[in-house]
Amino acid sequence: MAVEAVVSVVLQKVTDMLKGQSLTQNKLLVYEVQEIMKSLDSMRDLIMLSTKVVNQQAEEYLQAVYTVEDGIEKFTLNVVRRRKIFGFLTNHIFFFDNLNSCVRIHQKIKKTLTKLKDHEQVPNEGKKEDKCSETRSMDHVSFSYSCNEEVMQIVGIKERFPQMKNTSSFSYKEEEMGIFGLKKDVDALVNQLTNNCEHVVLIVGQGGVGKTTLARTIYKHREIKQLFEFRVWVSVSEDYTTKDILLSVLKAMDSVTNKCSNEETMKFKVSEYLKNKRYLIILDGANSYSNTFEDIKEAFPDVKNGSKLVLTSSQNMELKTTHVNLFLHCMMPLSEDDSWKMFKEKVGRKNSWDLVTPESKQAILLSCKGLPLNIVLLAGLFSLTDPNRWSRIFSGMQNSMDVLSLCYNDLSDNLKVCLLYLVLFPKEFGIPVRRLLRLWLAEGFVTHNSTQVFLEDIAQTYFDELVNRNMIQISKLRSDNSPRRCFVLGVLHDYLLLKAKETNLFHTYGNLIKGEDDSFSNVRRMVEYESPKREQVSKNISFHKKSQAKSSLFNPSNLRSYMSFNQQQPDYMQANRIGNFLGNIINDGLGLLRVLDLEGVYKPILPENIGNLCNLRYLGLRLTYLDSLPSSVGELTHLETLDLKHTCIDELPCSILKMKKLHHLHLNEMRLNMQLHSSLKLLTLWGLFLDKKVPIKDGLDKLDHLRELGITFYLPSNQEDLMNWIANLTDLRSLRLRSKDNLGYPSELMFRSMSNLGQLSHLNLLGRLEKLPDYNEFPPTLKVLTLSISLLKSDPMETIGQLPCLTVLRLLGQSYTGKEMVCVQGGFSRLKVLKMWMLKELESWVVEEGSMQSLKHLEIRCCEKLHSIPNTLLQQPQLENLVLTGMRQAFATDVERLKSDHTSMTIKQWKFPPLPVSS
Repeated sequence: MAVEAVVSVVLQKVTDMLKGQSLTQNKLLVYEVQEIMKSLDSMRDLIMLSTKVVNQQAEEYLQAVYTVEDGIEKFTLNVVRRRKIFGFLTNHIFFFDNLNSCVRIHQKIKKTLTKLKDHEQVPNEGKKEDKCSETRSMDHVSFSYSCNEEVMQIVGIKERFPQMKNTSSFSYKEEEMGIFGLKKDVDALVNQLTNNCEHVVLIVGQGGVGKTTLARTIYKHREIKQLFEFRVWVSVSEDYTTKDILLSVLKAMDSVTNKCSNEETMKFKVSEYLKNKRYLIILDGANSYSNTFEDIKEAFPDVKNGSKLVLTSSQNMELKTTHVNLFLHCMMPLSEDDSWKMFKEKVGRKNSWDLVTPESKQAILLSCKGLPLNIVLLAGLFSLTDPNRWSRIFSGMQNSMDVLSLCYNDLSDNLKVCLLYLVLFPKEFGIPVRRLLRLWLAEGFVTHNSTQVFLEDIAQTYFDELVNRNMIQISKLRSDNSPRRCFVLGVLHDYLLLKAKETNLFHTYGNLIKGEDDSFSNVRRMVEYESPKREQVSKNISFHKKSQAKSSLFNPSNLRSYMSFNQQQPDYMQANRIGNFLGNIINDGLGLLRVLDLEGVYKPILPENIGNLCNLRYLGLRLTYLDSLPSSVGELTHLETLDLKHTCIDELPCSILKMKKLHHLHLNEMRLNMQLHSSLKLLTLWGLFLDKKVPIKDGLDKLDHLRELGITFYLPSNQEDLMNWIANLTDLRSLRLRSKDNLGYPSELMFRSMSNLGQLSHLNLLGRLEKLPDYNEFPPTLKVLTLSISLLKSDPMETIGQLPCLTVLRLLGQSYTGKEMVCVQGGFSRLKVLKMWMLKELESWVVEEGSMQSLKHLEIRCCEKLHSIPNTLLQQPQLENLVLTGMRQAFATDVERLKSDHTSMTIKQWKFPPLPVSS
């Protein structure tokens, strides 16, 4: 059950917090802390050994665990605050106070244990379940600075699945999960949308049959993209309103304003915008179809130009409006043959199918019920399980457990909580993988093990396993085929949402306003979703304690996370509310907040004493356009991620770089004119501005663990120190260098050999290169290379074509100034994406036979003198997409005539401003 996972992760979090405090200098404290850990361990065993827990008991267990967590976190934060004031004297001055606090916590835990034992009537002794023994290893915890991490670890993915490779070789499939068996559906709907007259298309079928996957495939289909000039995807949740749907469309139109609060006004704006366009609107999850259509039909007029409104629904409801021009597409489960074929394809393991008896095969088919979602989930479970242990899965299936529960319950406790966390994001929301993994870390869901130095690597293995299990879907890939965004499929999202509610994982701000949630006395996480309704917050709810008795029982002092997806601009009411809310937490005395994620919220107000939130791990201010940051931010001693990208902040407090736990720092071309602390272990430093005032020797060169580095620099006389530092960053994976002069124009860029940077896969260079380096001076693992305003005079393609791992090449504005370019035979063997922008002097391009044989996507912009695209390239069977922007009409006509039929072609007209180039 979900309660077990929460208990396990809470135990892990408080263990990490306690062992992180220097309380081990006295034997009495060591003993008392160890006793606390034993009692916590007993509490978890008691709860996990319980086989039947009714809702009321589960709530009692959760409340008990959360109370213990609150006590321990408040105790450790008190230690942190006192240490900031009294330094090394803290342990001596407050020894008795710390000891008394430990004793009180221990007594509270023992009292809770007694109550639970009496209630449950379960003896302490008993055989532990396999799953409990897999995830528990806390019997002999030694609380000292040299704590044995191997003893402390909770078994992770590599221990459970030794057959999996390390994360550096993990690859994500390019095709969408689960479209197996949908070819006929895809063909039928593409034909319907492109050739037939019905304005409304309704896709119906039971949950998990693939309605969303089918609709998404149609939405991304090449013919559909070319036919419809305006396309919008809207995920309709259970508590949707007409305004929510209209707001999504208005956002796609870039027409969201303060005047859009009235529903009739919103409908008018949408209909006026759409009436002269051929549009495709997909409303996914409109289960109450008749109600949905009645509410929004005025906004989506049928103007007889081929425009379509597509809805997916689990119910085939009769229309109230009988004259609607409707096409009904019913999706049926897969046949047994197709189901089995799909299952085997997703599992792989061709040599292991002899272990599957006819009875077991039939059990799999009965469990899957022909539903693609069930098939891919169950296949994910089988693919990551040793075939010799498949009998354990068959045993679980014989107990009539549904597939969703079977796959969820097979996860480790940490993975369960990490997966549940995804439902904090709006349904079908494209979750940035970067953001998700760092939030997992900040929440304390990721556990140390003996094989990884940094928790970031363990978080990546968690993510990879959930993807391999098909429980997380990749919605957008980066150019190098690594995941950029992800989401959870609708049916699985609904299942997980119920689990999250069982554990009070999070609460929504909207429900707090409406008074629809009666469990606000112990809110751990608060999420605010976007809504077109401008609630008068002051009339409904206030975060001030004086109003709690009248408005709600919400106590912000216990809050661990606050996330907002309300990105309406500008929303000064929300900005003030956030300021009041944070101030209230701080004024309470002990803020337990770990996550403050305001990404995309317009200019939120941050209190000057935000540094008092000393438990804060994640401060996300990306795209907030804030002008300044409170100086007390430098006092956030536990901060791990500070994201200031796309803000107007140009100065940080000097203390920011003394943070021992800061790993990820995203800036906006900001100078760090301060002394670096030797204990700082940044992994990400992006958006730094560097000039001669910023020391590199005995300064930046102390940062030797960097994995992502993005620098804009003005160093007219000496770039050697910079290049020497970079040459020693052997963990570097992504590097962006921009050389500019004092006016901001591109300037000379020195290149030193990077052949020893064995993990560097992304390289982005802006600035004049005297010459292109030899191919053996590039990183050997380079996958993505971007050159901008390099002003290379010699053809770079022979050298670049020899890079063995290169998959993406971007030759942007004036990176090459020559007239001829030749790609020799055998070159670019792995290149899949090529972009050439504004190569103004390029006239002739030759691609020899046997070159670029893997190319899938070609984009050419504003290469005005280019005569043609080589026929050898246009006729290659792998070339799927061709995009021409700002090219001559005659050029586009010739390319259209010569290209293969399987290659889609998009023509765009775009006026670009002139690029800044210094003399």
